[in-house]
Amino acid sequence: MTRHLLDTVRGVGAVHAGDVLLRTTSYELSIWSAGGSAPDDPDDALPKIEGHIDITGIAEAAVLAGPGTLTLTLDDGRRLSFKLTSSGGAITGLAWLP
Repeated sequence: MTRHLLDTVRGVGAVHAGDVLLRTTSYELSIWSAGGSAPDDPDDALPKIEGHIDITGIAEAAVLAGPGTLTLTLDDGRRLSFKLTSSGGAITGLAWLP
């Protein structure tokens, strides 16, 4: 199966580690359909979220890489639990939070 782009979301949001605001930054997220090869795999039923946040020129880059799970609050109010996957700002979404 091939995955398909469902939506692209851009804006400015807040990045938190727990209750601590690390910074407000721009983001771009791509939301992909399930694309696995096993139709009965429950992980393949969930959309995959990948994207990028701007961490250019900030000293907190090392801090961002440290916590296991961070939260991005999108400008529309949705909250995404994510992991930073590169020092360049690439992220992978883990789950939408209530």
